[in-house]
Amino acid sequence: MGKCGLEFPAMETKASGDDKVVLKGIDNVAFERTGTDHGDTSSSGSSHGEFDQDPGSELKSPVRYPLDGENKPDDVKKGSLHRVQAAEQDKKVVGDENEVGQTVKHTWQVVATIVMSLIHLSIGTIYGYPGVMLPELTDPNTTDIFLSTNEAALFSSISSLGAAFGAVLGGVFLVRLGQRTTLLIGVPLTTAAWLGLAFAGVPWLIQAMRFVLGITTGFTAPATGIYILEISHKKSRGVFYGVLTTVRQVGFLCIYALGSSDLGWRNVSLVCAGITLVPFLALFFLPNAPRWLVTQDRVEEAQKSLAFFRGKHYDSTSELKAITDQVGQHAEQNKAFITQVKMMMEPATLKTLALLVVISVLSTLSGYIIVTTYTVTILQSTQGDLDEYISTIIIGAVRVGGTLVHLAVIDQMGRKPLLVASFTLGTLCVAGLGGYFYIQNTTGDTSYLGWLPLTCMVVLIFCMGIGQPVVSIVQGELLASTVRAAGVSLIMILMFLAGFVLIQTYPLLSGALGEHGAFWLYSGASLALVLVGGLRLPETRGRSLEEISGRRARRASLSPSLA
Repeated sequence: MGKCGLEFPAMETKASGDDKVVLKGIDNVAFERTGTDHGDTSSSGSSHGEFDQDPGSELKSPVRYPLDGENKPDDVKKGSLHRVQAAEQDKKVVGDENEVGQTVKHTWQVVATIVMSLIHLSIGTIYGYPGVMLPELTDPNTTDIFLSTNEAALFSSISSLGAAFGAVLGGVFLVRLGQRTTLLIGVPLTTAAWLGLAFAGVPWLIQAMRFVLGITTGFTAPATGIYILEISHKKSRGVFYGVLTTVRQVGFLCIYALGSSDLGWRNVSLVCAGITLVPFLALFFLPNAPRWLVTQDRVEEAQKSLAFFRGKHYDSTSELKAITDQVGQHAEQNKAFITQVKMMMEPATLKTLALLVVISVLSTLSGYIIVTTYTVTILQSTQGDLDEYISTIIIGAVRVGGTLVHLAVIDQMGRKPLLVASFTLGTLCVAGLGGYFYIQNTTGDTSYLGWLPLTCMVVLIFCMGIGQPVVSIVQGELLASTVRAAGVSLIMILMFLAGFVLIQTYPLLSGALGEHGAFWLYSGASLALVLVGGLRLPETRGRSLEEISGRRARRASLSPSLA
């Protein structure tokens, strides 16, 4: 371990006769450490582990910082006092001292999760719609609107392009108006777009309505996720956020079931429009998220919001203080979207943002979206024995099953293990699909492998149901409240653009490289995600949002290599 002297301008230390050490770190917020504090004296030698230590193992053995003239450890003599103090400060769990013995009421957290989940149910129907409606829209014998091959590819991908534009506008709305008001704008627009799709009379109009549905997704997807992250207690945050993903997969299952019926694409659009009405009305009964209120310098409202979501007998003083301390002097600046963008250029934040962008874009390019968008088309090309529409329902049910497993283990196993394990299996499944198509294209005889395509697709969807939500969770967890809205919006823009390019180019790519070449390329992106996530992603299980971002900021103030 290299030396850390006193040359770091972002960190100052002072010592007095009562063994008090004051750290001034990010945003000039002072943290005090006295001789009565507790910590693990070995932490100075393992600072690279960052979040890998189990949160339950903290605060075990007392430590005292010696005064001048006393015998000091070698690492202190060598000028590494900053590293010792920062590691000990990392051991301090923000807000826990006032949470001991308190009971958190989850009633309104559950209600809010249900409301946001219904919005995600609608998002699931938006992205599952082409998977079962395209065969009807591309049927040359139809008496209704007919889409050519290129028009069908645009119909599938244009919602992702619209979502990228929506995320730009949504980012501004999230900073200025908050998640709740952003949703009150986005949800009724979703209803209107579904109605426009249902009554469209020409191909360009249904394309336009798909684009608008994408725009509203750009509003609602980040708003719902950030809202749940910011209102949830840290011990249940993973489960509540996982519910959103589970219900979104239920949306896929619903659209697959409706698409397998005789309703037709117009009537299915009407049903999807009706799904959006309930969450819109329920939003009027929920308050704004406390962390957004603090960024707007509305601390009194934030305290009321915390009391609403924690219960009237819960003392939220320490939790509110942790939030206000992190926002600190940037409260006024956070009211401007462009200011948040500038704050993202700080080295520690930029490094975190780059990691999240890489993981998020690679997850989009992993082939998962192709399988869900072209479900029926892919199954038809495999010439399997099972009916394609029955297969889609099976796949939809497996999607839900995977997210239920995610809910059961996310706050026990942690984020990183789920991400690495699920995408490792997903890589093998996508590569397996490529292998099947390779044999089909070269030998023409795949009768003995008829079971392989559906099996690979089912296992892939199941694994993504477990691991894909982790990508969304860490986006909000690793970014501080001061930049979360702008940062998540930027990531979503890049993800949606990647999704648009992926879906739009699949027919061209499979034509140029064959289906096997396309799927092998996607499996390479999935493997890259496994490597990046396994090597660079920190573990955030069981920690408050302020503790997560505070640790990274304090490490960055000591040494950029630790951020």
